[in-house]
Amino acid sequence: MIYRILGKTGLKVSVLGMGCSGIGKGLYSNDDDESLKTLYEAFEAGINFFDTAPNYSNGDSERLIGRALKNKRDEIIIAGKVGITFTTVGKLAKKIKPFLSPVKSILLPAKNNLPNLYRSQRRNNFSKEFIIKTVEGSLKRLQTDYLDLLLLHHPTNQILETGDFCETFELLKTQGKIRFYGVSCDSVEQALLSLKLNGVSSIQIELNMLDKDPIKEILPIAIKSNIGIIARLPLAKGLLIDQAHDTKAEKWAYDRELFQERKTKADSSKFLIKGNRSLAQAALQFLFNLEGLSVAITGFNNRKHLKENLKSLSVVPLTNDELRKIYSI
Repeated sequence: MIYRILGKTGLKVSVLGMGCSGIGKGLYSNDDDESLKTLYEAFEAGINFFDTAPNYSNGDSERLIGRALKNKRDEIIIAGKVGITFTTVGKLAKKIKPFLSPVKSILLPAKNNLPNLYRSQRRNNFSKEFIIKTVEGSLKRLQTDYLDLLLLHHPTNQILETGDFCETFELLKTQGKIRFYGVSCDSVEQALLSLKLNGVSSIQIELNMLDKDPIKEILPIAIKSNIGIIARLPLAKGLLIDQAHDTKAEKWAYDRELFQERKTKADSSKFLIKGNRSLAQAALQFLFNLEGLSVAITGFNNRKHLKENLKSLSVVPLTNDELRKIYSI
């Protein structure tokens, strides 16, 4: 495993992190035993960075991390999130998802509409009371006294411009409930706003071979300011895998024309498949080569996917010619 320092935090993190949004009871995964084994084997393989949130599988993601790794707490880095809540309808939909899993094939048309339902019922809440209550709930589910990193989740530009949340985050630091904080950004614009906030020590942003804007616009500033960068969606919601079909990218697409354009670009990247190197492994290698990137978090909820991702550290490395072609797409 390769380790890097997460900006000014001084935290030593594995360059490959585990995104835990897919573990827990839900419509797409319902095997807690496999998730627990995957968490533990990820740790045994050297992965020490685990990214979660209270809204992932209605808190089950956090509970599973707590169950699997509570005895390894001093050896792992947990990144949590805060700022998202749901309407009554949204909360009900999330609660019944696990019960729909056995009949999901029958409910396929409805399942494909779930992303739109999810988005329509999601709300922001950046109040002091909500943030504190959410963090306390996360700590209880994770069976820990502190979060290594707390990220503001799906922020608005307004909250980033005012920086009002920083006061509450600083209070949580003083209380020892979090060690450091940052922002999980939805755009380059939000990342630029976040970089102006003194207390922010880490930024999470969508970064992959299809979304390369942060490389030029964010990484140079982050390096200069010693801000840790966490790349999320390194496989572009499934577009950057060998057999990209029925992907999360397609299910969650706002704009069908834009989705087709991105899929075409992803298909143009398949020249990277070479020997025993898959497109997904090449996509991860691309990120590992970036100066200023601390960790790339990819979602995997089973050991098969874990092994596939780990191989990105040992397969044929990308050549300079391949890197040039990636940037030309």
